Amino acid sequence: MAKKFGIFPNQQGVIDAIEQLEQAGFSPGEMKVLAKDWEHSRRVESETDVHADEMRELELTQEATAPFGDSPSTRAGVATAGAISFGGLGGFTTLAGGIPVALGAVTGDWDENHQAAYAKSGLDSEETELCSQAVESGSVILYVESDESKALLDKDGGPDLSKLGIAEAVFRRCGADRIVDGS
Repeated sequence: MAKKFGIFPNQQGVIDAIEQLEQAGFSPGEMKVLAKDWEHSRRVESETDVHADEMRELELTQEATAPFGDSPSTRAGVATAGAISFGGLGGFTTLAGGIPVALGAVTGDWDENHQAAYAKSGLDSEETELCSQAVESGSVILYVESDESKALLDKDGGPDLSKLGIAEAVFRRCGADRIVDGS
């Protein structure tokens, strides 16, 4: 599937773009929103029918649901509680029964969970890097997917009439800071 990414500075641009894409014939299933957290996605979800993936929550969920023994810290014999320690400050606590649990994830865990969260959203490694940087800086990403072949609609020097071409035009009208083709 081909993808087109619109990186927006705020939720309003995403909301406007979703409305215009729906008017152009896109279904909610063809659109995905990526945001840093609930604070960066709540308006999008409350004002549209498109779900937003909140990447921090997906990363924390990935850490909390990793099978015992799959992450570097559990391989070292320590179970993690799913809490992330930013800046490398972590510690230990005990669960009921005195079981030691790490309160911070080591860098390897964070990187693995970070990559896994974006992969669950359907992104490859190049797209993950692009989206991760934008989301961490507070941008909201709207992307569309299409299995339509652009080559069938191409005319030398003519306008791009493909679904992704329409999406790009909508992203521009709605104030996307950056528009990028998927891998």
